[in-house]
Amino acid sequence: MKRLAFVGCLSILAAPVMADDIRGEVTKIIKDYEGCYAKQDAQCIAAHYAKDGVFINAAGKTDPVTNYSKLFKTGFNKLEGTVTETWQIDNDTPAAVGTFHISGKNDKGDPLDAQGVWSAVYAKEGNALKIKMLTASVKPPTP
Repeated sequence: MKRLAFVGCLSILAAPVMADDIRGEVTKIIKDYEGCYAKQDAQCIAAHYAKDGVFINAAGKTDPVTNYSKLFKTGFNKLEGTVTETWQIDNDTPAAVGTFHISGKNDKGDPLDAQGVWSAVYAKEGNALKIKMLTASVKPPTP
């Protein structure tokens, strides 16, 4: 009985460490993602996705290269992202939510600005955490 209680205590103590590890990995992915975005490199962004990873927004499901190539052509060139929460869906599937802010200028020089929330499900590929599905939802303008 003492052994069972000890194992139970260890699992409770280990959970926050795992959450911190996930948060750290997701934060690193976001920082790398921001760097790729600043270079307007859709292939660089796609490297953070699993082999069958997808991006989903109000326009539907697409592959990351197609999505970001369109955004860059529109004039967006800066991304700032934050992680607000991480958790484990199961032992092999971490997830996270956060906020984003993208900006740039269109071909006429007018400012572009959008912000919203994102959510992602991740998968391990080799030793790396990769995005399996990323969703982004732009906040509607305030009247």
